[in-house]
Amino acid sequence: MSATKLNVLQIFKKLHRTSHGVFRNDSHALSAVRMKINEEFRKNSGCKDAEEIQKLIKLAEEVETELRTSVVQAKIIK
Repeated sequence: MSATKLNVLQIFKKLHRTSHGVFRNDSHALSAVRMKINEEFRKNSGCKDAEEIQKLIKLAEEVETELRTSVVQAKIIK
């Protein structure tokens, strides 16, 4: 497996793991983010330009960081 394919697979898995942790108790949000991740990766699966692939990997890394550090789930306490 090429290094680029490995990097794409790693960030794909990392995004799913992060989203699972962030939206752990919110099945609706978890389902929506899972579908969005899969949709975006599928949409760009035909990209062959190495420079463009690196830009997409960088974007995915930034999204993962944003999810991990900035998304807050509030709980209703009665």
